[in-house]
Amino acid sequence: MPHDDIRHLLQRRDLAATRYRAAVSRQLGLGDSEMLAVAHLAQRGRLTPGELGHLLDLSSGGVSALVQRLEEHGHIVREPHPTDGRSNVVRLSPPMIERTGHALSPLVTDLDRVIETFDDEQRRAIVAFLTRAAELSEQHADRAYAQLSGGARPAPTTPVPSLWG
Repeated sequence: MPHDDIRHLLQRRDLAATRYRAAVSRQLGLGDSEMLAVAHLAQRGRLTPGELGHLLDLSSGGVSALVQRLEEHGHIVREPHPTDGRSNVVRLSPPMIERTGHALSPLVTDLDRVIETFDDEQRRAIVAFLTRAAELSEQHADRAYAQLSGGARPAPTTPVPSLWG
């Protein structure tokens, strides 16, 4: 299969995922930034407001307003930071985890069905490729932001199970 075909399919998947996220965000009554915050929290579990603002490219005032909105609507919970008594972390609230999980479960179920059609060796190859594709996408996102701001913007790397996993 030519490289162009694979790149085209990745782009097609990215565009479909963007459309899907927009539709789910409307179902959940969230704006774009709010939905991206929910997605990052679903993937990473807990983040400081600063880490969340970094991932969303928001100022400290912007992330404060976003966190306050999400908290007021019961979408997130704010907790003391486990190691820094001066800071706090935010995580998705149980009702938001349930609502988001319910909205995403049809896609997750369909993806699981497709994954089951591959043998272990094929799944390992797919995981290896997608891992590297995700790493490259993250690296290029960091580089693009660094070019805008004149400095590097490494993403937080705390691995946490995802609603999408």
